[in-house]
Amino acid sequence: MSGWAIHGRIVTMADDGPAAFSGRVWVRDDGTIAAVTHGTAKGPAELKGAPVVDVGHSLVLPGLVDLHNHLAYDTLPLWAEPTRATPWAHHDAWPRAASYAASTTWPAYAFITACPAELLAYVEVKALVGGTTSTQGSPPSNRPRDGWLVRNVDDESFGTGNRNLVLASVLTATPAVLADRANKMRAGSAFVYHCGEGQQGSVVAREYDDAEAAGCLQPRFVAVHATSVPAGRFADWTDAGAVAWSPFSNLWLYGQTTDVPAARAAGLSVCLGADWAPSGSKNVLGELKVARLVSDHLGWGLTDEDLARMVTSAPGDVLFRAWGRQVGRLEPGALADLLVLDATARATPYRALVRATEDDVRLVAVAGRPAYGEPALLTTALAAAGPAGAPAPTTVRVGARAMGLVLTDPTDGTTPWTWDQVVARLEAVRVDPKHEIEVAQQRGSAFGADGLDATPDLGLQLALDMPTGVGPVGGLPHDLGQVVVPPLQSLVHDADWLASVHGRGFHGGLLDGLGTFYG
Repeated sequence: MSGWAIHGRIVTMADDGPAAFSGRVWVRDDGTIAAVTHGTAKGPAELKGAPVVDVGHSLVLPGLVDLHNHLAYDTLPLWAEPTRATPWAHHDAWPRAASYAASTTWPAYAFITACPAELLAYVEVKALVGGTTSTQGSPPSNRPRDGWLVRNVDDESFGTGNRNLVLASVLTATPAVLADRANKMRAGSAFVYHCGEGQQGSVVAREYDDAEAAGCLQPRFVAVHATSVPAGRFADWTDAGAVAWSPFSNLWLYGQTTDVPAARAAGLSVCLGADWAPSGSKNVLGELKVARLVSDHLGWGLTDEDLARMVTSAPGDVLFRAWGRQVGRLEPGALADLLVLDATARATPYRALVRATEDDVRLVAVAGRPAYGEPALLTTALAAAGPAGAPAPTTVRVGARAMGLVLTDPTDGTTPWTWDQVVARLEAVRVDPKHEIEVAQQRGSAFGADGLDATPDLGLQLALDMPTGVGPVGGLPHDLGQVVVPPLQSLVHDADWLASVHGRGFHGGLLDGLGTFYG
């Protein structure tokens, strides 16, 4: 067995022991962690002589886990209905807004139809640059995509072909469907369900009641948002599962957020999710800062360690219940998903993570494979990890930095790709979406009413997973010339994005405080 090791200040996210220590994480070539050692102690015998990559006093953490997203829309800017003066009541209200379909559904449809591979590349890289190695909400596809750039929580099968390890539903499920999901959870699957997304007292609170009646309140149940659930009702979830908390999106749309202290008091795991670009952060590294602002504003007293666990060990433990494989912790046997953050020698680890920005990300590895990072460090890590013949990194501009990225075409996983090729194709669709959609429809690779077509020669297909909004044909206009795709958004929380937060949404100015983290 061959492999490699990384030396730095190790943050294992163990439940006890030091927050960080100087040591090494030893990675097998099968993508799992063989050992975690202190100082310069020798590694396991199986990795004798393995190369060691030294990152100094930088922090070595588990890769971050985003337990709630909708990746198909993550090229888009923040959206707010310009005529709306009051917060939305619940998730069935804002898709009916006059500007929603044209701002959200139509441009997203253009990309998934005309350039699905490039869309995946863009949105998964956007996750990577924020240290995310596992994300929920990958667009439905016509073929399994085990671990391409990041782990796709809903689609990961670990080579088994079983795509039902984690089930998901965005739309309100019927009692019959909920009962079926309850049975599947008892058999070992997890179920990630948009549940009670809206204001306290709104009609969607009954979704939680329906889930309880169907027997869904189990350890493998993940209730996304649950903003309308009364505090006392969380205590009824006695066989505790998890809540996926997306405070930016909650405040942006509803002016309220999940009662996190009540959920925690009931023994539920609270995990962060960035949600989608139209009403969320760019990645969970950004969502950590929103959580910090909300906790401080509401006097919840969440510590930096509490928040750090919401993107590492908490979602990792939840996924273990379905995957049988550990992420979110650095421990023997866990999947070797790694994040290296620049930090001073005396930096407090959890505080450093909460305050870190994309500029602090030095290296990201998925399944022990270096995927993204500072060019020199990425090259060194790739040489250590092997194998020889891996594609040379392409260059991607991330804020003010030129970073390295190992990128292959997701349709085969081997063909080298450049970031410039990805962006050029997206821009071609953006310039003439009508033509590109029509060409895609003519070749039969567009998503239709009957669902995704698994016919091999049709190529990769993706589908949208959110409400389409008002429109005559599946949310699209009769005249495709009305489809306008906005400019691609940056990969980072930059000044333009921060400016788009100010004076919009229903957060009452609280989210303006994000500027203090990115100043």
